[in-house]
Amino acid sequence: MGDLLIRNLDDALKQELQERARESGRSLSEEAIVLLRRSLSTPDEDRRPAGEWLRGLLGDAMWTEEELAAIEAARHEPDREPPKFDE
Repeated sequence: MGDLLIRNLDDALKQELQERARESGRSLSEEAIVLLRRSLSTPDEDRRPAGEWLRGLLGDAMWTEEELAAIEAARHEPDREPPKFDE
């Protein structure tokens, strides 16, 4: 069997992996292997671009002309001022 070294692993990600390993009663390496296997065994249709995924959720629902016009108009409006939390 081969080894895999992952460099520059974000501390938060490593901690999350450690917590999952602890919860499942596995070592850090065993948990990483389980997650990698699960991820790689996911069918390709579940790993599609976000737009296609959203279109799948909406099904045959279509935007009305009014909704499309409102979206287009909003794209050309100036950005609103960010909220001020120091007041």
